[in-house]
Amino acid sequence: MKHFFFLHWQSARNALSKILRQPLASLLTLLMLSVALSLPISLYLTVSSLQQWVGRLTATPQITLFMERSAEDADLAAVNGILRQHPKILTYTFVSKSHALTDLEKRNGLQGLADGLGGNPLPDAFIITPHDIDVRDLEVLQKELSGLPMVETAQFDAGWARRLYAMVELGRGLTIFLAAALGIALVLVTHNTIRMQILARRDEIEVSKLIGAPDSFIRRPFLYHALWQGVLAALAAWGLTSLLVRQANPAIAEFARLYNEHVELRGLDLRELGVVIGLSALLAVIGARLAADHHLRQIEPR
Repeated sequence: MKHFFFLHWQSARNALSKILRQPLASLLTLLMLSVALSLPISLYLTVSSLQQWVGRLTATPQITLFMERSAEDADLAAVNGILRQHPKILTYTFVSKSHALTDLEKRNGLQGLADGLGGNPLPDAFIITPHDIDVRDLEVLQKELSGLPMVETAQFDAGWARRLYAMVELGRGLTIFLAAALGIALVLVTHNTIRMQILARRDEIEVSKLIGAPDSFIRRPFLYHALWQGVLAALAAWGLTSLLVRQANPAIAEFARLYNEHVELRGLDLRELGVVIGLSALLAVIGARLAADHHLRQIEPR
């Protein structure tokens, strides 16, 4: 067992040394792979950051019930009782028309507004926070609440929420598609790289087979070469995306301040970085294994 681990350690060390001995060729390959990896990572971080921002915007979605101006205390009590027992409503607040008018006058410096209008033009209202924030469920709840007695309208900006939700879903779908496409590209690039190495070392491989070396022994250095390529490409892609985040965040923050919002792109956390490195290494090894199995079968000692 100790000899088995020693052979793997030796193959891994030799593969890394070979990459370092060919800095220019290795750098070009790693740069190509890292750019391919950084595209889906950047899109993922953008969608993830946008989703966090959307989550802050819609963390407490609200439906406002405006009562008819002729609603009496008995009508308000009836609606209050229905809202208290409704299973889809988390909390609600009653805002009387007198309180709403006082707040309007205070915020806009319009003291005496009711005197000029000959009365209070504002209705009583219930501000409702539902349990579920799914857009479709909110629309159903809005229609249900609009049918309550003496409710004039139930206001909820469903169109705005639907567009925001659809934009996040589109970004998530594009991330998955781009990650799958570039993952296949990573396999193909690694496959071609290992194929070129095998063909360049054809004579050496023939001699190894001639003295009885098994395919697993011959294949091992190529697999570790691909493994190191995948790991280093993932780390380089992490560096590229971190640079992108650092360069883009000041402009994004400045733009968001125009709308009194705080939005920024986030970087990969350690768990996500581990997943990226693992997937990159796995795809690279898969490409190398396919190339090695195919070409080693075709090479026989002469």
